[in-house]
Amino acid sequence: QPYAPEIVQKLLSLILGAAYEEGPIAGLVENASTAMGRLAKANPSFMAGDLSRFLIGWTDGCSKISDDSERRDAFEGLLLAIEANPQSIQQASKDLSDTITSILFAVVSWHIPYGNLSPSLLNGTYAFKDFPPQHTDLYKKMGMFLHQLKEMVGNEAWSSVENHVPVNVRRLMREKYHL
Repeated sequence: QPYAPEIVQKLLSLILGAAYEEGPIAGLVENASTAMGRLAKANPSFMAGDLSRFLIGWTDGCSKISDDSERRDAFEGLLLAIEANPQSIQQASKDLSDTITSILFAVVSWHIPYGNLSPSLLNGTYAFKDFPPQHTDLYKKMGMFLHQLKEMVGNEAWSSVENHVPVNVRRLMREKYHL
């Protein structure tokens, strides 16, 4: 615990890109997102205080993690940090829809079939996969979180985002998360 603030600051520089002189290094943001999730799982207050500063970067990093156990740790910690500081969602960006969209696409990343990052996945033939069955508890937590998020931001903000996300993302949210 006495080292957590210093570790968090180092991870933030990776998440926010300040640690790179010549551009991001592949995998660093994902690893930093996983480490942040694990720290938040140990104590959400490590991340909660400044969460609005790096929430979008963290969700973007979470969406790129390929290993399911690392992704699970990142998301579980993210949810705990948001629970500890829910107002960070309202403060993370000048445009609330940017924050909501970032969160939605992080959740969508769990449903992308391995190796299928084509643009047609979002607007073409529906091809999203089910949430990994070994992580059912996390799936339920994310579903509850998405419903709380929709309630917290209000129908107007939610509808604005919903009207701008690709058709297959809307379908996924409707069919898998009942939104």
